[in-house]
Amino acid sequence: MSNGTIRGREAFIANLSSRLGRREVPAAAPAHPFRGAPEFYKQIKPSTEEKIELFARNWQALTGKVLVVDEAEAADKVGAWLRDIAAELGVTHVSRWEHEGLTALGLDEALAASGIAVAPWRPVEADDSAAWPKAAGGANWAQRSELLKRTERCQLGIVWPDFAVANTSTLVLQCSPQHGRSVSLLTEILFAVFRADQLVYRMGEAFEQITRGKRLPAQYASSLNLITGPSRSADIENDLTIGIHGPGKVYAVIIR
Repeated sequence: MSNGTIRGREAFIANLSSRLGRREVPAAAPAHPFRGAPEFYKQIKPSTEEKIELFARNWQALTGKVLVVDEAEAADKVGAWLRDIAAELGVTHVSRWEHEGLTALGLDEALAASGIAVAPWRPVEADDSAAWPKAAGGANWAQRSELLKRTERCQLGIVWPDFAVANTSTLVLQCSPQHGRSVSLLTEILFAVFRADQLVYRMGEAFEQITRGKRLPAQYASSLNLITGPSRSADIENDLTIGIHGPGKVYAVIIR
């Protein structure tokens, strides 16, 4: 089998060059003096308040909503905000990670007071509870775990990210037996809660902490989910659709 022949390469590159405002195609490839983030970028060390402000500004630019709350008032204010969101968007079922921070906020009790059922991400036996009505489905549905069936019927998912990246407003989620990826992927609405000291400035800082001390594949989470605003998908004609491959509405709580 012979190798193919490239035709029109020079004309194609010249067209790209002109669109970039260049008079002619550069004779040499551009220099790449840095591997990874440049050293001057690594030296940027914003304060916690600056990272909170930066994350909030970028998150809101992506249509997300943010609540910044002091730790002493977190239980009352976070629960109240969550109830308001649930009432506004017609939420009746909520899935959440098993995380000590979420448990300490008493969100299950706050939601239960509004008649909202909560499915923590932990094994559960099938039952006929009115809070979890049976849904129609075929053979594949019947083979799913009861926990996954419940999560698929939830409109809102609550997570506690491992890190949050300020300059891109990205949530960094590592899955585990207590932190199911389905909670942030199957629900229509994402509600994330984290502490201000979990904010990093750039993505590389989060990756550095995730990989620190790990040498074997088994030491890593089976998936790493990076969430920057609501799910956005576009076809070849660039028609944008929100919420196709994940939540279409996103909320973030920062506890300082």
